[in-house]
Amino acid sequence: MNRPVGTANDIRYVEVTPERSSSDLTYLLVHGLGGSLEQWSDVVPRLGATARTIAIDVPSFGQSRTIRGQFDLDASVARILRFCRSQDVRNCVLVSHSVGCVVAARLAAREPALFTRLVLASGTLVRAAELAQHPRRALSNPSLGFFVATQFLTGLFPIPHAVLQVIAASRIMRQLTLWPFVAHPAQLPPEHLVETLTGSGSLAVLRILVTAKKIDYLGILAAVPQPVELIAGAEDRIIDSADIARVHQLVHVSREHTIPRCGHWPWLENPTELVDFIMARRPDGTPTDQHV
Repeated sequence: MNRPVGTANDIRYVEVTPERSSSDLTYLLVHGLGGSLEQWSDVVPRLGATARTIAIDVPSFGQSRTIRGQFDLDASVARILRFCRSQDVRNCVLVSHSVGCVVAARLAAREPALFTRLVLASGTLVRAAELAQHPRRALSNPSLGFFVATQFLTGLFPIPHAVLQVIAASRIMRQLTLWPFVAHPAQLPPEHLVETLTGSGSLAVLRILVTAKKIDYLGILAAVPQPVELIAGAEDRIIDSADIARVHQLVHVSREHTIPRCGHWPWLENPTELVDFIMARRPDGTPTDQHV
């Protein structure tokens, strides 16, 4: 990322602020399952060129992961809120990826005056959440069961830097290891792959899986009062139109977009289109009617 990483209120974070800006707009980026703030390496500088942008390690992930993998959703949300207050975060757009949407949605509901919008990138996980709570349902949908299990299993353990370099350097290795997560692994830019996956892996993923029945995904989303914006890859293997339709029933969806030739990791596969959407820009770079 080539940006100084700091710690405040026990939250590890990286921040980029434009040289000239009169706006108090802040983007707060919340990574997905087993990830770290490094997953946003190609997103932070792009957003940070226009507005204050902060990426954080969710407590128990990234460099704050623990040997026992402790994780508590409400305690994590409370710590992130303390961090936001200590850093004078205001007029904030919450951007989350995948299971990170649960943390972001809880944040949004707890502090509606602080967070103005909620962007869910690959976060409409209705069927995946139901499957995590009721594993036997995988028998009726083995394909979804396989991909959900893969997401959890690969998020459990840190990947050694040397292994990441081997994967990045070989088109064949990228295809063999990353196909459950991205649409076209062999075409990924090797120079960003190592950086974005550095710091990933945490036993807290196991804790989330074990306590899945206590995490009311649908209820957490339904409590969000802010406008919600959905963006996902057209070839995401764990999200389909039924998931998106269910989320429409739970929250006020103000915008949505599908990225062609993209899987579950848009921050790696097409960060430009993801950033354009977050900044309320069309794929051609022109602004939408939505004011941010």
